Amino acid sequence: MKTVVTSDFHIKFYENNEDKERRVRVEDFLKSLINNIDCLILAGDIFDLWIEWNTVIIKNYYSILKIFSDLRNSGCKIIFITGNHDFYLDNFLVDIIGCEVYKDYYTTQIDGKKIFVSHGDLFTKNDNRYKIFRSVIRSPFIRYLCKIIHPDIILKLGNCMSRTKKQNDFDKNYNKKEQGLIEKAVLLSNDFDIIVFGHSHKPMCLNINNSIYLNCGDWIQHNSFVYIHDAVATLKKQKLN
Repeated sequence: MKTVVTSDFHIKFYENNEDKERRVRVEDFLKSLINNIDCLILAGDIFDLWIEWNTVIIKNYYSILKIFSDLRNSGCKIIFITGNHDFYLDNFLVDIIGCEVYKDYYTTQIDGKKIFVSHGDLFTKNDNRYKIFRSVIRSPFIRYLCKIIHPDIILKLGNCMSRTKKQNDFDKNYNKKEQGLIEKAVLLSNDFDIIVFGHSHKPMCLNINNSIYLNCGDWIQHNSFVYIHDAVATLKKQKLN
């Protein structure tokens, strides 16, 4: 069985030239997977903001969603795990695209190996401000406000709040926060053979006890992903060869 785990595309709803170039790179990568893999696991922050209104989706995401649909039609299973940017999920990805959607984490067994996949934002250290913000922004009241306010206003607010615009700050902070992901991987290694996170934007591969921990990295700087085949997980870049 051939499985790809990837995260942190951060596809934007308002694009500058750099954002557009990244989206095209991601699209080429996803197209290369059609008829070449059995399962695609999207480990969060695929979109820089995901909100579903009753009859509206964000038009700039159409091209990516079309490729997801093509992957599903080719027989590829798609697992979508919520991240810290794309968690306001209702039924579009499930009913229209055919994805399986999971909040926070996904576990499975592939080729005899027990696998745990999560975006990882729950496990970082020294990030109490974010964890407070996370609990507030996911509250039913805030979600209700997002539904009733005009999409253009919500997207403008979301664009102002996006951390991905501050890549230098991201790099400085996540050296210490990565330690929380590693510590969580150590705990999970008692029960799982392969542990995969995203969120830190730092590709990583570590042997822990008899398990392996991998971080998908991102598509802002690294174009990296995890490839699992014949019970072996490896960290790769750009396209499958």
